[in-house]
Amino acid sequence: MSSEDEGAGERSGGEPEQLALVREMARQAKAPKAKPRTWRGADVAEHLPVARVVVDKGVLHLDRYFDYAVPKELDAEAQPGVRVRVRFSAGAGRVHAGRREGGGLISGFIVDRLAESDYDGPLAALAQVVSPEPVLTPELLALARAVADRYAGSLADVLQLAVPPRNAKAEAAASPGSLPSPGVPEAATWERYGPA
Repeated sequence: MSSEDEGAGERSGGEPEQLALVREMARQAKAPKAKPRTWRGADVAEHLPVARVVVDKGVLHLDRYFDYAVPKELDAEAQPGVRVRVRFSAGAGRVHAGRREGGGLISGFIVDRLAESDYDGPLAALAQVVSPEPVLTPELLALARAVADRYAGSLADVLQLAVPPRNAKAEAAASPGSLPSPGVPEAATWERYGPA
């Protein structure tokens, strides 16, 4: 191999051509979106600062509600029935300034907003409100709880089937008003079935 062949892969500045291409591609690549963070140092909501959340963990020993602090920035959107992302499994060693932080992000639903928590320890903050559209109504929650209790399942498993997955395009469209109630069928239609 001659010295001319060795220099063929380098640019005039002495940088190998392939390395220059890699650096250029890295510059052009989109920066990854940051994961939602726990609101360290953020103020909590003044009115009803605690959100009771059912987390999307299908194991039976976690089939209960968990309390999270509501940051002031999420106060308006964090209403009962909305989808949220929370940090779960933070552990006792991850307490900073009286707040529990860390753990993996998982999905869940806000079930209720409270003035204070039954839990005595520090609360982790809600990481993100995924959609401000309430999708979990109190009636649906009660029905899902009854199904989970009756058939020895977890509430999270039943909610995965009961609440449709998020559709951002449908959420962006204007919600229709209440639908008109269906008309009463004519009595003649039911006569062939005999008297009531």
